[in-house]
Amino acid sequence: MIKIEENEKLTLIRSTVSDFCDSMGYCEHKIPFHIEGVKPPPSVETIQGIVAHEAEEEYEKANFEFVPITEDELSDVSADVEFPRENIFTRLLLPMKAESKNVVLLIHGRADKVFRNQGTLYVQDDKFPTNLKKYDDRFEPFDDQKLQALTYLHSRFTDDGSFNPDEWFEIPHDNKSWIIQIKDKQNNNKPFKIFKGIHNENSEKFFKSSLQRFALLTLGMEERKHHDIAAKCKDVVYFGDQITRMHQNL
Repeated sequence: MIKIEENEKLTLIRSTVSDFCDSMGYCEHKIPFHIEGVKPPPSVETIQGIVAHEAEEEYEKANFEFVPITEDELSDVSADVEFPRENIFTRLLLPMKAESKNVVLLIHGRADKVFRNQGTLYVQDDKFPTNLKKYDDRFEPFDDQKLQALTYLHSRFTDDGSFNPDEWFEIPHDNKSWIIQIKDKQNNNKPFKIFKGIHNENSEKFFKSSLQRFALLTLGMEERKHHDIAAKCKDVVYFGDQITRMHQNL
């Protein structure tokens, strides 16, 4: 959900990582519905994805033992560290200007996997789509998937879900990288395709412009653009009667 809280000094926009990425990487016209808290009933793919994520988590618990990471290890960029799967929450708190407003973005979520190896901070996100064919000819992930990984990479972290910034921690690093695994639910969750990327100047520009535009769109300071991809519109039928209002704005 997206929430807007305002006072005389600033405007706070709170959003889940999934709603931010869905809005900016998939369809900007979903923003009003995320603000209103309109959600679809869970699809078969969503339910299967949750089950697959839980299976991956249980497998890791059963086969690997994680020793608690000390503060010295965390602060030492040369030390390799790894957090248990689904056990680290992300918090991106970013002040910005939106016209005359002082705006603060708070985007929060939970990463599938976070680790540091040879000075590089990695986030790994696993996807369990029903239609694997749409990935046959792809050489990079979809924009919403890339945005999700970049959001995690720019965040601070908490292992207890705290929203107190004083309790968040950073993972020092020299470089940032992401791994997005497309997994086959019908084949014991084996990787069907793996996308890897190093955070660079281009991805930084893409990420920052998405954040700025998200704030402006959420506050109604810019017009939403249509993606002109008919297949995407089929995914919004769950809004029922409210879809008429959205189409009137296209």
